[in-house]
Amino acid sequence: MSLSLARTLNLGRVARTPAVWGKRYIAQETVGKLSAQAVVEQTWASAHAKNPAFAVERELPLPRSRKREVGIFLAVAVVTWGFGSVIAFNYQRMTSTPVTAALFTARHNEDVCRELGRQLNFTSVFPWISGDISHLKGFVDAEFDVVGDKGIVGHLVLKSRRTGKQNGEWHTIEFYVSMPDGRKLNCNV
Repeated sequence: MSLSLARTLNLGRVARTPAVWGKRYIAQETVGKLSAQAVVEQTWASAHAKNPAFAVERELPLPRSRKREVGIFLAVAVVTWGFGSVIAFNYQRMTSTPVTAALFTARHNEDVCRELGRQLNFTSVFPWISGDISHLKGFVDAEFDVVGDKGIVGHLVLKSRRTGKQNGEWHTIEFYVSMPDGRKLNCNV
């Protein structure tokens, strides 16, 4: 045994109080005379199941069921992933080329600027963009609310289709800003 283990076991010190080793008493003066290896062997030998100093005779508790905890975790995980996916897809629609181009075109339309104001933008920092946008399939159906510096909220609608395959031309079917009183301001160029 090393010197540090002997110091840990206090083998170098002599004490007047006896130490309990199982059911018998060994004075620490005796422990001080034993080698560290002998102390470890004696401790190991006395630590068996019938020794009350080392074992507790009782029934082990049944393991708890963790079904409820796992169920709560799965429910929270599904809700979190679902909410994150909805936000990610909406952000993708918000930053897509057709939506930004439609907002840019509406900002520079004289009728829209006269009714809503010059500073035309989304109604909030993170607006909800309704509809579908698929460049691969060749269709855009996007609707969202816009507001100008006059504080009037309008509803921008863009519907466009691509004719032909991948490199076909896009044709705008509907592109207007719907006013609160029901009028439609055409934004086609």
